[in-house]
Amino acid sequence: DEPAFQPAATSSAALAGGQYAASAKKKGKAKKKKGGGSKDAEEDGDVPEQAASAGAGRSLPPTPAWVGQVQASLAGSVLQELLRQDAWTLLGEDVADARLAELDTRLTWSSPLGLHLPLEWKDFVGLEVDGGPRRTSKRGMPQWVLRLQKNVPWLLAHYVTILFFLTLLHALSGFGMLLWVAAMQAGLLVAPPKLPQLQSPMRVLAMQAAHLLVWLLFIRSLWQMHLLVKLLLVSIAGTHAYVVAGLRES
Repeated sequence: DEPAFQPAATSSAALAGGQYAASAKKKGKAKKKKGGGSKDAEEDGDVPEQAASAGAGRSLPPTPAWVGQVQASLAGSVLQELLRQDAWTLLGEDVADARLAELDTRLTWSSPLGLHLPLEWKDFVGLEVDGGPRRTSKRGMPQWVLRLQKNVPWLLAHYVTILFFLTLLHALSGFGMLLWVAAMQAGLLVAPPKLPQLQSPMRVLAMQAAHLLVWLLFIRSLWQMHLLVKLLLVSIAGTHAYVVAGLRES
């Protein structure tokens, strides 16, 4: 009887061994999945870090030097001060008198827009005309581009003031609004300092409002100007900036 029971025992042992091997394979696969998932998670976690490091490595392109020069040429104007909220507060009598004296020195006939002119008009007219920079065999930026980048921001306040006088003459031909507002600004400037009808604090506000209207109507006139006229004026200003030598060159 004993040999009859041996195959059954052997088969049960083989079945148990197969089940143990199958369970071991499943555990190994589960570990591989867990390990692979953590590796994928680490790789996914490295992606934002790589993107952040790549973004940190990139920097914005530097601002050209002539842009800063244009901003500097328009900085310090009366218009820039009027864009602040504290410029429209009602001042005291003494402070208003000082403000009137300041506006009187800054809004002159030579600069009705309140821009800071780098040269006096006689010096502007007397700039040396050399016909443009000399050609050189040096590589890099052409000399005429360098001259325009230097002269246009430097003389921009003069060009804008000349353009204002031209638009004022055009408004004079048709009695436009710009003419009347500019006349109102000039009248407030040349009026006697002490007027019983208009006290100094209110006069300061009226003068600032007139100056702001002058700028608004001037920009409106430029917007309504014909495109060919705009191109002609820009080309004239560019030609002048090209043919004149700067102070260092002259």
